[in-house]
Amino acid sequence: MTARYIAIDWGSTNLRAWLYQGDKCLESRQSEAGVTRLNGKSPDAVLAEVTTHWRDSATPVVMAGMIG
Repeated sequence: MTARYIAIDWGSTNLRAWLYQGDKCLESRQSEAGVTRLNGKSPDAVLAEVTTHWRDSATPVVMAGMIG
C-alpha cells in the first residue's frame, strides 16, 4: 500500500493525528481539543487546524475514538 492517508484518534480529552504514506508514518501531531474540549470551535475547524498542510481532496481521513 502506497496511498497517503491521515489517521485520527479523537478521544474525549485529546486528539492525536498521524500522516501516513503506505505503512510509514511521515508526521504526527497532538491537540488537547478532545470532543469535550472544543472550546467553542466546530469539529471541522479543529480537524482543519490539526491537519493543516496535510489534507487535499484526495487524502482520506480515518477516525476512531469518541468522535464516532
